[in-house]
Amino acid sequence: MKRFNHLRYFTFVAILVFLTILFSCNTQVNKNEPNPKSSIDSTNVESKESIPDSVIQFLITSAAKDFNEHQPPTVIDLRDVKAGYFSSGNERTYLICGEFLSQEKRDWESFTTIKTSGYEQYLGSSIYCQKATFVVTDSNRLSVEIKNKLTNHKK
Repeated sequence: MKRFNHLRYFTFVAILVFLTILFSCNTQVNKNEPNPKSSIDSTNVESKESIPDSVIQFLITSAAKDFNEHQPPTVIDLRDVKAGYFSSGNERTYLICGEFLSQEKRDWESFTTIKTSGYEQYLGSSIYCQKATFVVTDSNRLSVEIKNKLTNHKK
């Protein structure tokens, strides 16, 4: 009779383990909760911090100057321009990232303008934008400001 109780006990445990595994596999993630994997994969969070306006203006002017001085590509439109930074130790490096439409390709391409001792501008996908923390700004405003600078430099 003791053998029968052990068998029943092990059967109960096996069923309990099976049901636990089954229910854990079928658990749905609440869509309102952040996905922990996505927060690890992307560091492009928006911060409520601010970037000094003088830095943003410098980056906008530098981007417009570079687009005008190095053609092709000839920029005919800009969109989704965001200001942000990435950190290296205790130092922050500021940048703007966005997309431009070139007259030659007629296709949207990414660009990055980074504030260094001067500035650096990269066309195409950039690791800097993938690592950046962006501040909350009106990306349409930044795009318009660069377009205005482009127009003013051409005159």
